[in-house]
Amino acid sequence: MSLQDAIEGMLLDDIAAVLAPNVVWVGLYPGELCRNRDEVLEMFERLRYREDQLRPKVVAKRDDILVVDPGIDERHHVLLLDGELVSEVRVYPDRRAAMAAVDERPPW
Repeated sequence: MSLQDAIEGMLLDDIAAVLAPNVVWVGLYPGELCRNRDEVLEMFERLRYREDQLRPKVVAKRDDILVVDPGIDERHHVLLLDGELVSEVRVYPDRRAAMAAVDERPPW
């Protein structure tokens, strides 16, 4: 299964398989922070039951980055990849802010 299929399918076992064990998730607000795969999966589970309209869609791909529209309000997620695994997720208030972060990312 591809990373995009796992994200868009929203099956927790498939998502778990594409998350690095030490994945970090940084949300929009202070305190919205997950520091490992189990915490991220717990957050996904809560989102699935709280948000009926949750329909994630990959809207941009660049090198080691995916931009995902989760289908909840205007927020977008930027996923940083380490090989085939997601190592970091950052949440932005909208697609413009997410794409600006991707565009402004300095080369390493």
